[in-house]
This record gives sequence, C-alpha cells and structure tokens, in this order.
Amino acid sequence: MDRALHVLMFPWLAQGHISPFLELSKRLADQGLKISFLSTPANISKIKSSLHEKWVGKIDMLELPLPSVEGLPPEVDNTADIPMEMADLLKIALDGLQNPFEHLLRRIQPDYIIHDFSQHWAAKFGIPAVYFCIFSASAIAYFAVPSRNKAGETTVEDLTAPPPDYPSSVIAYKPYEASSVLAGYNGHGDGGTTVLGRFFKSMEACKLMLVRSCFELESKYFHYLEAVLRKPVVPVGIFLPATAPDEQNECLRWLGNYPPSSVVYVSFGSECFLSKEQVAELAKGLEESHVPFLWVLRSPRCKEDSTSSAEERARALLPEGFEERTRERGVVYFKWAPQQQILCHSSTGGFVSHCGWSSVLEALRFGVKIIALPMHVDQGLDARLVADELHIGMEIGREEDGGFKAEEIRRCVREVMVGDEGQCVAENMEKIRERLFGKEEIQGNYISEFLKHLL
Repeated sequence: MDRALHVLMFPWLAQGHISPFLELSKRLADQGLKISFLSTPANISKIKSSLHEKWVGKIDMLELPLPSVEGLPPEVDNTADIPMEMADLLKIALDGLQNPFEHLLRRIQPDYIIHDFSQHWAAKFGIPAVYFCIFSASAIAYFAVPSRNKAGETTVEDLTAPPPDYPSSVIAYKPYEASSVLAGYNGHGDGGTTVLGRFFKSMEACKLMLVRSCFELESKYFHYLEAVLRKPVVPVGIFLPATAPDEQNECLRWLGNYPPSSVVYVSFGSECFLSKEQVAELAKGLEESHVPFLWVLRSPRCKEDSTSSAEERARALLPEGFEERTRERGVVYFKWAPQQQILCHSSTGGFVSHCGWSSVLEALRFGVKIIALPMHVDQGLDARLVADELHIGMEIGREEDGGFKAEEIRRCVREVMVGDEGQCVAENMEKIRERLFGKEEIQGNYISEFLKHLL
C-alpha cells in the first residue's frame, strides 16, 4: 500500500500489560508503521515521561479518561494502585469507554486495532481486530481455549484436568489454584461478562491472535492453539525494553558489594501483594537460608488506611526485628526497583518470583535461575513450565490450601543458589538462552513475519 499502515494499540490498565504493548509499538514503528497508543491520562503521562526522545513523533499518544465507578477510588486507572479484588471495578470503568472509543476510531481511522483481553468489544466497530496475548502460549492454551467455555458451572475437577489434547503432561492447575480462579469462569462478571468470558470473546472476535513468545520456547502450544481456535496464532518473539545501568540506583549499588551469582532477588511484580502471614513465612525462610537477598516489597493503597505511605504499609508487614537481624546480608526495598537492571547484574544468581510471564522472560534473557512462588491465574501454569518442563528453576512446595512455609522457602533458595540442583538448572538455562538469543536475528524475525500477516 502507498501509505503507512496505521495500528491502534490498546492495552489493559496494568503495567505488566502496558509495557509489552509499548515495546511492540516501538518495534512496529521501526518497521515504518504509524502507531497510535491509547490509554488513560495518568498512564499516558507516565509513558511520556519515560519514553526516549527517539520515539517522540513516531508513536502518537492518545488519552481517554475513565468514567467514575462506585467503589473505585478517584484517579485510579492502573491495577498497581489497587488490591486485586478491586480489578473488576476497573474493568467496568474501562467498558464505559466504548462510546468515546468509537468516536476516536472515526477520527483517526486506523487499519487495525491491537487490543488486550479485557477489551473484547474493541472488535465490534468494523475495524479488523488483533488480540495481543501477553501471557505464555502454554498458559492461555490451558485456561482459555474454547473447550473451557462451558454452558454450565465449571468445577475444580474441570480445571485441574488439561483441555482435550493439551500437549503437556506436567502443566496443570493444582486444586487450590483451580478453586481460586473458579469465579473467573462462573461469577456474575464485571459489567455482565466474567473475566474468562472476556478472554473467550477476545479470541473469538479477533482476526488473528498474537502471543508474546516464540517457537523456540513454546512451539507445540502455538500449534495447539491454532488447531483449537481455527485462526492464525502468531508469535511476536521475546522483546524487552532496552536497559542501561543506573549507577546511582540504591539496589544496584548494594548489589555491587557481592560476588557473582550470589544474591537472590525477591519480587512479585506490580499487581501481586502478599499478606502479612505470607510475608512472615517468606522473611523467615530468607533469614534461615543464609543467602544474600534483595527483596522488593510493596503494599497497595486500601480504603482502611488512606493516610500511610506505601513504604509504611509495606514495612508494617515485616516480622519485628527482621531488617536488623539480616542487615549484614540482605536488604528490603520499598520503592519501585529497576527489575531488568537487577536481573542483569552479575551479582544476581536467583529470582524468587510469582512467575508472571514478563518476569519469566526477563529471567530467561539474563540467565537468572527461577525459584517459583506463583500467586494468581496463569502463574501456577508458568511455574510448571519453568520447573517441570523447561527445568530452568524450582517451584516452592505448597500445602493443600496453597499456603507455604518458611522451611520450604529456605530449602528451595539454598538448593537453587548453592546446591547441586542449582547447577543443573543453570546448565539448562544456558542451553535455552542460546536457542532463544544465540543469533541476533532470531527474535527480530518474528516482528517481520507478523508484519507480513498484517500486510
């Protein structure tokens, strides 16, 4: 075509979704596409402040303010600012953008909309829609394929069994995980649509599905998804934002005091918040492991405590005296931390992670062994991919109700960081890294192939 292809990017209101959408936008802009990036004013303001001048003018930032929803604090438009139980209210607010979204489409007239799981309605306006899945292919193929879309009640037994012909014998929900996600299938739904209903509708309505992964990592799951969805399922590769060391950052300065691969990094992403009981067990396990640690600990804003700072709320979760007792070999950090820079630091050797897909990919990119402690939705499935299929980490054992104990934290941290199992994990990690990143063009070729689909 004579003019540049125009694509509108529309992510869900979570940092773990906004970041991959933005990175894909950059790579498409590099290929000469015209990119419009849509979110709320506060999210766009954060993006603009961090966007390198190289991208100014190449990516057009568009804003639509959220309507007010009863129960949702004012000016909240990102899951990082609320506890998980309030996420449904954020989805209802997002649904309230349908009319202004339609007016926006008429004004900018994109050729394609690339949207997230929650905006299934983005496909109803006559413009070809592409659903961009920021989850792993193996996870989405387990919990959101058409066979999961039952007319009746979904049960725990349904979800602990893989869907028909699923290509893995080790990836499955555990009963406590299945119980925790049942409401996403059977609940009344936010705005009349359940969480999983949004996934089903997005995959049904789209012309093409994108997944942030690659054949070298998950080929059998891509083939499975295409077979059950009966439409193209296209990998776009493992793209991560460029990172440059910030020597002034406190975390990186602290890491500089330790030998190579000696520190375990502990973080649960931007949306996962631990309870006081969970923090106590994790703290005790880290203390008893005698392994140096860097722990990023955060606590969400809540209605009951609107005056304390984020640091005060997070520090109150720690056992009394923990910071003093571990000061010689550990630090708890209560602010935003540069995760990629921490993972690529030579002193970082392990990563206690919730196994959000972005965190898994970052650990893979920098060769950091994973100690999996999954918390929500897709993360247990990713943990099994990591520990039982790829063997690039170890999953922390849980009790029947999903609880975990300090002794198991201690055991896994020591085994991965200084034990024989850790050596095997490191060797497997290097083999997979070579397969994924050994040649520079491996990942870049995925964007070129996707562009061919669009054209």
